[in-house]
Amino acid sequence: MKDTLKTGKYELSAEVIQSNYKKFMSLCKLFKGRTEQLEQMYDGLTEERVLFAPGSSYNYFHNAIVGGYVDHVLRVIDFAKKEYDHFKALGLYTDNFTVEELLFAAMHHDLGKLGYPGQGKEHYVPCKSDWHIKNQGKIYEKNENIPNMPIQDTSLFLLQTYGIPLTFNEYFAIKTHDGLYDDTNKPFLVSWNISGKQRSNISNILHNADMAAARYEFEQWNEHTNSLNLDRLEDSSFSSNVTESKQIVVRSSYKNKKTETDTRWKDLSSSFNETFSSK
Repeated sequence: MKDTLKTGKYELSAEVIQSNYKKFMSLCKLFKGRTEQLEQMYDGLTEERVLFAPGSSYNYFHNAIVGGYVDHVLRVIDFAKKEYDHFKALGLYTDNFTVEELLFAAMHHDLGKLGYPGQGKEHYVPCKSDWHIKNQGKIYEKNENIPNMPIQDTSLFLLQTYGIPLTFNEYFAIKTHDGLYDDTNKPFLVSWNISGKQRSNISNILHNADMAAARYEFEQWNEHTNSLNLDRLEDSSFSSNVTESKQIVVRSSYKNKKTETDTRWKDLSSSFNETFSSK
């Protein structure tokens, strides 16, 4: 593990942290009828905590940096809207929830990572062990002075504490956004009969957005630290019985991945288009 945790620096500038916070707080106004309670909640959690909270604990998770929480949440909101548009474009059912419900759930899916109201009740505190920081990449650790409760349950508790009403869709999306990574979601997401089938895609969309945002943030950290080799394992080529002009040859090089990926995608798209248009 020690060899993979290099010392490159990945952080947000003070300007970005401040800009993110202003954008984040302005989003409260989107939720008419709940704006005042939301602003009261964030005031209770304090501006300083919201500004500086990290997105996770280990540097190779995602956004375990000062200001990482708000940066992550803004990205999840952005990705959730894009994923919603993607679902609609694919013909998946999105008529039984609203965009407002989706964005509200995205904004508050990780709310519990801000901890509880009151001094010294933040969820994450800086790791005090130099050994764990150096050898495990553990930048933050859970605060032992707050209840041991899953993040999503703390999120829902905080919203309840400040009298912020939720629709069923919002509750469901916040509760289950970790998908099957969280075993407690199985009763909601796994069913062996039609009546227990998941009825809304809101949780699927939020889960996809959260996973994509976390992966993006990991890749940004990895780009700065060069901790994990993301090179393709080997060069490979694929051929079939189609004419040579339609063969797709993959020659991957990490340094030229953008150009080669774009070229392969155009070739692949062209091949697919020819195939489908000929039927």
